[in-house]
Amino acid sequence: MNLNQIIEGVVLSKVCSIKPDKDSTDVKQVTLKVKFDGTTLQSVFDKAVAGTVISWQNGPGRKGFDNWKVNQAIDVDFKSPARTQIDPIDAITAAAKASGMSIEDYIKAEIAKRK
Repeated sequence: MNLNQIIEGVVLSKVCSIKPDKDSTDVKQVTLKVKFDGTTLQSVFDKAVAGTVISWQNGPGRKGFDNWKVNQAIDVDFKSPARTQIDPIDAITAAAKASGMSIEDYIKAEIAKRK
């Protein structure tokens, strides 16, 4: 896997709630569509691992501090966060682009595969 590969055509959606300020009771739910175009796999993985690192530092890392050696390598399993929802239209658009087909031709080809 080439971690320097540039990402194109990937959009992940995540529903979140927002308030105008932390003390407000007014809440709105919105869907963020995060576009990864132009970023590298390395930058995405770096961001994904950041939460795991912080959790380890605040949990097992502190608890076992006296046992760790300077520059010790410690294996930690990555735990995936809540599943990210991918907008179906964005998924079809990205798949069509990746296949080099128009959206219409891609959909026709997918339907033909299922017959």
